[in-house]
Amino acid sequence: MSTTFTRYTLAAAILGSSGLAWGHYDGGRADSHAPISVMGDHTHAKGEWMLSYRYMGMGMSGAKSGSDSLSTDEAFDEIPGMGPMNMKALPYDMTMEMHMVGAMYAPTDNLTLLAMLPYSTNEMTTKTRMTMMMNTMEDEFDTETSGIGDVSVGGLYKFYDQGGYRLHLNLVLGLPTGSIEEEDYIPMAGQELQLPYPMQLGSGSYEARPGITLNKQYASWSWGAQASARIALDENDQGYKLGSRKFLTAWAAKPLAPWASVSVAAYKSWWSDIHGEAEDLTISPMMNPAADPEAKGGQRLDIGVGLNLLGKNGALKGHRLAMEYKAPVQESLHGIQMETDYTFTVGWQKAFGGK
Repeated sequence: MSTTFTRYTLAAAILGSSGLAWGHYDGGRADSHAPISVMGDHTHAKGEWMLSYRYMGMGMSGAKSGSDSLSTDEAFDEIPGMGPMNMKALPYDMTMEMHMVGAMYAPTDNLTLLAMLPYSTNEMTTKTRMTMMMNTMEDEFDTETSGIGDVSVGGLYKFYDQGGYRLHLNLVLGLPTGSIEEEDYIPMAGQELQLPYPMQLGSGSYEARPGITLNKQYASWSWGAQASARIALDENDQGYKLGSRKFLTAWAAKPLAPWASVSVAAYKSWWSDIHGEAEDLTISPMMNPAADPEAKGGQRLDIGVGLNLLGKNGALKGHRLAMEYKAPVQESLHGIQMETDYTFTVGWQKAFGGK
């Protein structure tokens, strides 16, 4: 027996024992799914269904322009103001919560169809400042919106699944089901007005949401990467469309047990300013930067740590519970905007059927 043949046989035996040499991606591991914040990260086998639920919370506060954090006085100084009282409004604190239910179904081994329905609640605190007769008056008010957001429908097409690698395309369409005409009471105006862009529930436009996702498994750990985008395809009924958004994500995961894994991930995102302006928005960008379509772009790098749990026996078998906490390590914004403080996601998934 030749030395070359012996080495080849030994290498094949070692790799084969891990189940990853020339085999398919193992979807039964705790780390076979990406961190719960990553959407469209995996496909399913023919005939398999999956139901899911996610809760996502995000907090923002303070003020930032470019890469510089601003004090309240510094931010107010950069707002031009309006009217004889030089009225100014500064969004200063915001929380966003989203409940998302999803379903996936695989009519073939290579194609997985999906649909996701979000329900969002946004709450914002805005500081105000007015000057009259050399006296400066400050106050604050709260606004809130809630309702269904933009639905996502589409599919994931897997075109490579060998040697522990799995590669698929994300082909998703965003539907304009979320309201873009939400109103609330504005004390400075003494009436209900249409709220600025961050408080609306949807984009009002059809959106292309393309992407590509790569996963790689080893015997004792795994990694993945995803590049994706959200591109408005048309101008909405209010006469504007959101700027394009681009995302690049990479993660690594380590099983702690057959039923648990931990992960660390990096999330880089870029988003551009709004094109056009809302026709029914009577709040002036001279008074409130949240109403300025040219102060909506930016970029951010987040680092996330996560935990995935997978039921292996009894009533919990096949149920997945996952959570992830993300915090920004770098952020640069166009114009005055609130800084991102954190993002937290927790979710449940259950697959059934299939081969």
